[in-house]
Amino acid sequence: MSLSYDEIAEGYDELYGEEQRSKYEVILKLVEPSEPALDAGCGTGMLLELLQCYSIGLDLSLGMLKVAKRKGRGERGDLVCGDAERMPFRDRCFRSAYSVTVVHEAPGLVGELLRVLAPGSRAAITLLKKRSEMLSELKKRAPITRVIDDRSLKDLILVLEPPQR
Repeated sequence: MSLSYDEIAEGYDELYGEEQRSKYEVILKLVEPSEPALDAGCGTGMLLELLQCYSIGLDLSLGMLKVAKRKGRGERGDLVCGDAERMPFRDRCFRSAYSVTVVHEAPGLVGELLRVLAPGSRAAITLLKKRSEMLSELKKRAPITRVIDDRSLKDLILVLEPPQR
C-alpha cells in the first residue's frame, strides 16, 4: 500500500486536493479540533494545514510524509511514520481525531482510534461510498453516533464518540 502512495506523493495534492478539501470542510464542522489532535493517514498534510491546534499526522507512506514536512508544521505539530492499525501512541492521549479515506484500507483503524482517544473526545472518519458495505461491520465495532451522506462527496462521513471509561 505505501509504495503506491510513495509514487504519487509529489502530485497527490494536485490530483486529489479539491476532493479532499471538500471532505475536510464537512468533518471540521462536525468534530471541532481540540489539542492534541490526530490525523491518522495524514498523507501530504492537507488537513493538518487547517488545524489551528497542536496535532500529529500519522502515515505509513514516507513519501507522503516528506511532502507534508516540506509544508512545515513548526510549533503546531509533528509527523510520525506508522501504521494506523497499530498506532505508536499511548492510550487516551488525543482529544480529537480525523481519518479521511483510510478505513477501507485499514479496518483496524477504528479500534485504534477508540484506544487513543481520551474520554469525552470525538473523531470523524470517512469511508468511500463504493465501500459502504463496510459500514455495518464498522458500526458493530465502534460507537458511530452520526453517518452523513453528502451527495457532493465520494465518502460517507462517520462521527465516533468513544465510551466514557
